[in-house]
This record gives sequence, structure tokens and C-alpha cells, in this order.
Amino acid sequence: MAEDNNKKPFKVTISDEDYMKPDELDELNSRLSENGHSRPKPKFEVNILDDDDGGDELANLSENEYKGEIYFSGVKAVKNNNQVNSSSAKKKKKRKKGIGAFAFFLIVVIVITTSITAFSLSCLNDILAFSRSEDTVTINIPLDADTNDIIDILADNGLVKQRTFCKLFYQLLSTLLNKKTPVYLSGVYYVEKNMGLEGYLYEFRESQAGKDTVIVSIPEGWSIYQICERLEKFGVCSSKKIISSLKGTSFEYDFIDKIYADPARTFKLEGYLYPNTYEFYADSDPNSVIRKFLDEFEAKWSDKYQKQADKLGLSMDEIIIIASIIQREAADKDQMKDISSVIHNRLSHMASWPTLNCDSTDTYISKYILPNVPASESLIYTQKYSTYNNQGLPPGPICNPGDDAINAALYPNDTNYYFFRHDKYGKIYLASTQAQHDANANAVLRANSK
Repeated sequence: MAEDNNKKPFKVTISDEDYMKPDELDELNSRLSENGHSRPKPKFEVNILDDDDGGDELANLSENEYKGEIYFSGVKAVKNNNQVNSSSAKKKKKRKKGIGAFAFFLIVVIVITTSITAFSLSCLNDILAFSRSEDTVTINIPLDADTNDIIDILADNGLVKQRTFCKLFYQLLSTLLNKKTPVYLSGVYYVEKNMGLEGYLYEFRESQAGKDTVIVSIPEGWSIYQICERLEKFGVCSSKKIISSLKGTSFEYDFIDKIYADPARTFKLEGYLYPNTYEFYADSDPNSVIRKFLDEFEAKWSDKYQKQADKLGLSMDEIIIIASIIQREAADKDQMKDISSVIHNRLSHMASWPTLNCDSTDTYISKYILPNVPASESLIYTQKYSTYNNQGLPPGPICNPGDDAINAALYPNDTNYYFFRHDKYGKIYLASTQAQHDANANAVLRANSK
């Protein structure tokens, strides 16, 4: 084996503190033997120096200076402090890596658990709405919408967060309970955020069984605002909600498509909430309430009525406008066909009688419309509904007429009257000329003075 020149020897020094020459040692031993003493044990001192402790000294030694030193080669070096510290650092590093991996795993578990919990609470909140406010949100349900369509609408309006879960939940619930596919009513709805999924879907349903019912009679000749106030008074529905639905809902009736949408018209459906006695559910949805009125009108407006309107050269809407004026102007049923004749005569001879001059159209605006609309809308209604300043019929009906007024509008008496007046007792004074009309004015003054 080749000699390793890189190895450095160790210096080993053995020394005796009581060193003596050989002859002195023999003499000392004999003396001690004569006196009966044993020889003292010499004291040895062994010093081992490596190259750090005595390397320089070893290098400077010469052969002549050798004093019994012993040199060892091939001895493994003792680990120094730097090596020990390096080993400790590695162990600490491994320990830190282990702690870091555990911390990462713990964070991942916490994040996943938190996400699952948050998702579960969100799903539960969509169904029960236990942490939602009572704020009201306006929802517009289109025609023929199904449950999935409605859930999408609810999600778009922020009323449910987990739309996919809600769809699956309702489908599973319907299957387990063997529920029939519900029919929903289109229209504008006002729902509270804390109603929950089942509450929303129940609100939009065609049938809302289980509620208390209310009987309400709607008199002939009432305006929409009057009708809404009565419905609210009887606990059927909020007046504000009905008004909003009337303005914002597109109801699916063929006759509504025949109504001219004049921008100056107060309500498109004024004149079509047919007066009658109705049974409503308490706290009803406004759309279902309005549909009851419209169903009744649709049933009353027969093919016979439409044929007669066509014979007169008038539309359904024009007949209802005339009927609404008759309803408000006549003191009783017996006067209706005579008043109808005056209106038809004027409409047929507009060159001579361009305006109807009916006070009821102005009263409708001043008494029922202006108190309920912004000032910015009041001027156009006042101008357009005045039958003193405008030719022909006003933009829309001024009330909701009953069947007697509609019949009178369709079948007027055959007269040559162009004027009428009333005294305070309701008696009617008819005239064919302006002179007769003026004379009737004096007669009314005399009657009223009694």
C-alpha cells in the first residue's frame, strides 16, 4: 500500500519526574532494600500532540533532539467543534422541515374545512334565510317561467347564492314528496330577503291555499287608486304593491294587446278592473289580485259586445272610455243611455261639436291622480284629460265602469241631444241646442236654490 504523505504524525512524550542515571538508580535500589523499603513507582506523563498543538514543534525537531518520542501514523482524527456544530445544524434543519410540512398540511385542512363550512351555511341560508334582512326586492317573473327559471332570477337579484344547489334541492324535495309541477303567475312581485327559497316559490304560485279569505265589494265607477285603497283596508294586499304591479307587469290577456298605449294615459288598465264582489286570500300577491279583475272583465266582454263595437266603428278601448264617462256622469242607470247618446252625437259631428265638455274628466285628474303622482307628471295629465280643451275622447278611461255603463256605451238611445246638465238632486236636463242648454242652466239654478 502506498504511503499517505498527507497524514501528519502525532507527537507522544513520556517523561519521568524522578529521572536518574543507571548507576544512581542501582545505588538507590540497594539502599532501599537494606532498609526494607520498596522502590517508589515512577511517575509517567504522556503528552499527545496533534498537528494543531505541536505540529510546528514536530517539524522543527531534528534526529539529534529525539528524546524517546513515539510517533503514530494512520490514527483517525478526532472530530472538531465545527464538525459537531454542522451535524447539529443538519438535525435542526430536518426538524424545521418537518414542522413546516405539518404546518402546511394543517393550513390546507383548515382552508378546506372553512370552505366546506361556508358553502354549507350559504346553502342552508338560501333555504331558510336565517341571517337575511327584511329589505324588499322587486322581482319580475316572466310568462311561463318554471322553477329553474325563477331560481335563476332569484340568484340574479341576490336573493339566493347557490343556484345549482337550490335547483337540486327543490328537485329532490319534489321527488321525495311527490309534488306536482307548480304553475307560476307572471308579474311584478315584492318579496323580502328573509323569505327563503320555499317562501319565494310559494309567493309566485298560481294557487296559494291555506290562507284566510276576504270578501271585498268593488263599486262601479271607482278609479284604480280607490280600489287599491279598499283592498289594502281589507287586508288583501298593499296598495303600493298593486300600483307598482299595474305599472310594471305585462299581463297575458288578448284584449290587453288591443289597448292603445298612450303616453299621456294614467294607467293602461284603468277601466279594466271590473267592479264586482270578490273573494281574495288575505295577504295576496298583487298579480293574482289584478288577474281576478281581468278574468272578470274578459268574461264580461263577449263576442256580442265586440261585434257591436265594430258596428259603431269604435274599438273596445274607445267603448270602455265612453262607458267610464257615462258611469261618472249619470246619476242612475236610467240616465246612462241618454248621456251615451249625447257623447256619440258629438263624436259623430265633431266639426260642429269638437269637444265633449264633460266635467268628470277634469275631476278624475284633480281628485284621484294629482294627489298620487309627482308634480312633473301632473301637467300633462291635466292638459290631455281635459275634454274642454281637447277634441274627442281623453287618452284613457276615467274609472272602471260596470256592465250597465258598458251596455249604454254600446247601445245608446237614438236622440238628437248634444247637451245635458244635472241639478243637485241628480235630475238630468237634456238639450239639442245651445239655447236650450242655457235655459236648462236657469232651471238648474232654481232647483238648487230650493
